[in-house]
Amino acid sequence: MQIPNYNYHSHTKRCGHAAFINDEDYIDEYRKHGFKYIGISDHMPNTKYQLPDERSRMDIIHFNDYLKSIKKLRKKNKDINILIGLECEYSKTLGKHLCNLKDKCDYLILGEHYIDGISPINNIEYPLAYAKIVCEAMDTGLFDYIAHPDCFLKFRDTIKENTETYIKNSKKCFKMICEKAKKLDIPLEINLTFVNNVKIMNDNEYPYPHRLLFDIANEVGNKCVVGIDAHNSSMIAKYKDSFNKVLRYFPNINIIYNYNPLTHRNKQLDKKYDKFKKNIKSFEHYYLLKIIKRIPYNSNNDEIISTFNKLRKNLINSKNTIINTLLKEIDTINNSILDINDKNNMINRKKEFIKITDKRYKGQDKLLKDMIAILNKNKNNYQGQKLIKKLKEYYS
Repeated sequence: MQIPNYNYHSHTKRCGHAAFINDEDYIDEYRKHGFKYIGISDHMPNTKYQLPDERSRMDIIHFNDYLKSIKKLRKKNKDINILIGLECEYSKTLGKHLCNLKDKCDYLILGEHYIDGISPINNIEYPLAYAKIVCEAMDTGLFDYIAHPDCFLKFRDTIKENTETYIKNSKKCFKMICEKAKKLDIPLEINLTFVNNVKIMNDNEYPYPHRLLFDIANEVGNKCVVGIDAHNSSMIAKYKDSFNKVLRYFPNINIIYNYNPLTHRNKQLDKKYDKFKKNIKSFEHYYLLKIIKRIPYNSNNDEIISTFNKLRKNLINSKNTIINTLLKEIDTINNSILDINDKNNMINRKKEFIKITDKRYKGQDKLLKDMIAILNKNKNNYQGQKLIKKLKEYYS
């Protein structure tokens, strides 16, 4: 039986929820199990202005080390084709940041885990919001394939009523995603996370991959890739068994057996990416737009500055919440029965992120203070929304 000898969905210890093993150990594990084409695609770092997320992603200060490490392994391991990627969430706010990351990597995966401001819990409209953001992301040309496009279904057991509407909306969601992916020739991922872990939900199906999506993918004619979503070496070791389960689960799925994101990418995506890059604005610009929504149109200068100062207070509260949480987690780890090396690795990471959180807070607070300084500098010449317009021009 033919089995794909690639995996472009792998994570490293930098994300905070993968095994604390060296990058080279991953490569050795892939070689042991016969892989010839692999990609390391850890979770994308936040921008330098966002507070860090210790449990979910590397910090931006780790990104250069990430690139250097994989490039070094690529030179050392000539028998395996190693690519550098990232798994990313998309939002318009992060457009410039994503472009900067893409230009330093071989490929990007879209892995939309959440939507800002919208909860998937007991929300029958969530699938439609999810489809909208995923389709918008595909139209940027940033992404080479779509990781776990059915991942929001892991929350389906939280739907307490109107389950028929939820399923109907999920089908609409998958139809939108499949048709857009087909048009742009972007593969959809069959994710092996829960096939590996053999987790079953109330409907006796995996959280994902789910036949609700892949039945529609078959109808539309989508191409699919297999993604281990490796967070430890055991997931790589289980690959063949997991793949065989997928074939039994989706017997008619159109799998690409010799996938490479570099050679599969088409001119249509490159054109979309070039167009997207020309129209992006900075994170600061979109951050400012978010602030503006809170300011009444006829506000005077003092009222506008008061809003900015309230945000500065909220920011320090957010910083303190993150740091206090990390300190409590350190105490819990100290009192646990974990292996001493695991303890040290986890504690050292959390201590590092306490320092990073304080640094990011100071950077974002400085951004707000700089905005206030621009407002004060121009208050004699501008009033109300004209002041805001001046600020928008500065950060565009």
